[in-house]
Parts: sequence; structure tokens; C-alpha cells
Amino acid sequence: MPTYGVGDYIGDALGCLSMQTYDNFEVIIVDDCSPDKSGEIANSFTQRDDRFFYVKHSENKGVSEARNTGIEHATGDYILFLDPDDLYERDLLRVCAAVLERNPVDLLVYSFTEDYRNYESGKIEYRKCVSLEQMDYDDDMVTTSDPATIHKMAMQMEAITMLGYPWNKCYKTSVIKEHSLIFQQIKHVEDILFNCDFLDYTTSLTVLNDVLYHYRNQGQARLTGGAIDDYFKLQKIRVQRIYDQQQQWKTCDFEALGTLSKIYFRSFQSAMVRQIEGGIKCDDILKWCNAESETELYQEMKKYLPDNSKTLKFLYKPLAQGMFGTALKRARIMEYTKHHFPGIFNRAKQLR
Repeated sequence: MPTYGVGDYIGDALGCLSMQTYDNFEVIIVDDCSPDKSGEIANSFTQRDDRFFYVKHSENKGVSEARNTGIEHATGDYILFLDPDDLYERDLLRVCAAVLERNPVDLLVYSFTEDYRNYESGKIEYRKCVSLEQMDYDDDMVTTSDPATIHKMAMQMEAITMLGYPWNKCYKTSVIKEHSLIFQQIKHVEDILFNCDFLDYTTSLTVLNDVLYHYRNQGQARLTGGAIDDYFKLQKIRVQRIYDQQQQWKTCDFEALGTLSKIYFRSFQSAMVRQIEGGIKCDDILKWCNAESETELYQEMKKYLPDNSKTLKFLYKPLAQGMFGTALKRARIMEYTKHHFPGIFNRAKQLR
């Protein structure tokens, strides 16, 4: 568990772990020189529960290095990278352990909710469930050792935002350590890059429909959040990495390309909104759009944008067609909605 500036939340997260209905685990808390009381709260748990361990960096190194430090200290058969400002079901570890004892796969993925809470009251205003059911599977659990199925399910998970996060997964420790896998020192997409690296060596996969994790969005400054100057550049690295992996697997079909195209143009539109927020002049934004349209990735992705939803047509189709003036007007609408009607914005941005 990486820890930085989460004093208002980490007690709840560690409390969820102390009350787990499964006993055989260790919690490695990595304090990345947090400026608040996070370290004190973490230490209080280590003093009353010998399953909790506290490690502190000598200097702030970022969330990737904090997770890498956790990997170095881990002794368990499986590793979970839990965030300190989220909440977990009391049977999270029991359910995972039971499944893994029956079938010790390389990677176990479980379902979760994204909870958008009022900043002051903490009350949930909007909840989105991300689950196996959304991948069109009727079973409560899907397990496979077939490479083609693993590769297909990877893209299905990416399509519903289930793939990129590190906190909804159990990773076999031996796979991580034998292949020296680490989180890159790169902001914002370090988690999806780690997961792609892990998938290069994944020979067995289980996905559960059980909702075991609750991502808390309460307006807090998340470990991987904050201002990102090169947001779109990083998103393009993400798209390119998945594209290259699918090409290597020879599974880069129209469905996979359609998913990647949606991610690319969604990030493109979000980058425009961020530029508007930053006070960038309209002419400069349009110049940036035209320059991006000359890139090889844009030329490839525009061929595969699906045309099967109103959201795609309204927000992303103008970008794919080079209608950047129209796209800019719609980005302005999104920027206005984001600041004046955040609840509506949070719902709208989930549409894909």
C-alpha cells in the first residue's frame, strides 16, 4: 500500500484489512515521505497487529517506486496493490484465497465499483459497477489457460476500464520477481504499462464477478492524479503499448482496434478540455489538433472509431473526421459542465 497525503482516508483502508475474514496475509505500507499524518496512522496499526509492516522512503520517490518497494519486501504467494484512499469488502482476501487455492492462476481479477462521493459529506452521489457481467459472461467466474482467450479477455477488460488498474488484481509473486517486473517512473499510465508487462508472461487467468473493491472518488488528490502536463502524450503511450501487444499476439482485430480508437479519441477530447482549463487560446488548440492529425497513430485510429453510440458521434466523431472547430465547441461544453455540474460530468464521462 503506497502512502502519501492520505491521512483522511488511510485509517478506513487499513481498518478494512484488519477486519478481513481471512488471516494469512501481510500488509506492507510504504510511506513515500507523506507530509501529513498518514505515517502515524499506519504505525498505529503495526503496533497492534503483527501482520502490518511499515516502510518509509528516505525521500519522496512517487507511487511507482513505492509499489516497487512493496514488491521488494513482499513474501506472499500473491501481491495486491491496494490504494490507501479506497475501501474493500471484508471478504476480499478470503474470496481471492479460496479461488486461488483451487486454481493458482497467474492473474486473478475481481470486480469493483467506482464511488463518486460528495467532497464534504462523503455521501455517494453516483456509483458505477465494473464487473465480469459487462464482458457478456453469464458465469460468476471465468478461468482460462488458453492464450487466445486470455488475449481476448484483456481487450474486453480494457473496454470497460477493468484492465488498467493495479488494485483490482492478485498477481502471482513468482511471475513478477522471475521477470523483474516493476512499475515505470512515469506518471498516470504506469499501472496499465505494468499490467501489459505482466500479461506478456500470463499463462492463466481468472476473472470474478464478485464486487470486492470500492474506488473512492471524493475529490481527493489521488496518488496517481494531479496536474499532468503531458497527459495526451502519456495516453498515446498507453494506446501504442496495447496496440503493439495485440499485434504481437496476432489478435489485433476490428474489435480490438475499435476499443483502442475509442480510448485514443476520448483522451484527445479530454486533452482539449484540459487545454481550455489551462487558458490555452483557441487558435493554439486548433493548431495542436491539426498537428496531431498528421501523426501515424491518428491516421490509424481514425479508421476504426465505432459509430454505435450517441456519445461517440457527438464527442469523438468530429475529431476523427478532422472537424476540430466543432470538436472544440463540444470540448467547451464539457469543460463548463465539469466545473459547474460535476455530478452530470462524472456520469457523462463514463459513457463509451
